[in-house]
Amino acid sequence: MKPELKTLWQGPVPRALVEDMIPERLRVLVLAPHPDDFDAIGVTLRFLAENGNPIHAAVVQTGSGVEDSYLPGATLAQKAALREKEQRASLRFFGLPEEKLTFLDLERDATDQLKDSAANFGAISAFIIDCLPDIIFLPHGNDSNNAHRVMCSLARQAALRHGRPVALFMNRDAKTVGMRTDLYLPFGDEMAEWKAQLLRFHDSQQQRNLAVRGHGFDERVLMLNRQIAAELKLEARYAEAFELEFYNLG
Repeated sequence: MKPELKTLWQGPVPRALVEDMIPERLRVLVLAPHPDDFDAIGVTLRFLAENGNPIHAAVVQTGSGVEDSYLPGATLAQKAALREKEQRASLRFFGLPEEKLTFLDLERDATDQLKDSAANFGAISAFIIDCLPDIIFLPHGNDSNNAHRVMCSLARQAALRHGRPVALFMNRDAKTVGMRTDLYLPFGDEMAEWKAQLLRFHDSQQQRNLAVRGHGFDERVLMLNRQIAAELKLEARYAEAFELEFYNLG
C-alpha cells in the first residue's frame, strides 16, 4: 500500500478532511458521468487544488438533462454541446487548466446516459492507466441515477484491473440512496456562495430545477450539504461527504 493512502485507510470514521491529510504529490482524477458532477463536490476539489494536488477531470459527453423548452428544436448532440460549454465555463471559474479537462465520447443509451458496456469499461480502464491517479472521485454506486451506478461499477472494475494502489472517493449526491460517511469536508457561508456561483454556470440544470422543483440546481446541492452537516452534528453549516474504497493495497 502507498504510505500516503495507508493514512487515509486507517483511523476512526467519519473524520474531517484537514490540511496535511493528503500529500500534495497524490494525483487526483474526477470521473464525472455528467457535466456538473465535478461541481457538486467543488469545495473538496478546491481544497485539493489549493493543497497542490494535480487534478484531471474526465467528463462524459451527454445531452441528457436539457429540457426541450430550454433549447427548442435541439438535437441530443446540440444539447451535449451546450452542456460541454457550461462545464468548460464552470471549470474556468474554478481555475482548472484547460488541458486538465477531457470529455469522454463513450457509448450511451437511448436517453444519452452512460451505458454499461465492455467498450466503456475498456475506455475507462485505459484512461485510468494513462492518468495513473492515486485518488479517484466519482458518484456513489448506491444511487437512483443509472449513469452514477454505471460509472461507479466501471471504475471499481478498472481499479481492480490496473493493479496500482488507488483510493475511490465516492461522493454523496442528492440521488444517493445510502452510503457510509468516511470523510467529510465542512464549510461555511462564504464558500457556499462560491459553490453556488460554480453550480449556476450550469444554467440548463439551474432552470430545469427551478421549473421542476421550485428551487435552482445551486440550492438543491447546498440543501444536501446542509443536511450532511446537520446529520454529522457539525458546527459548520455545510459539508461534502465521501465513502472511501481502497484497491490493490498489496
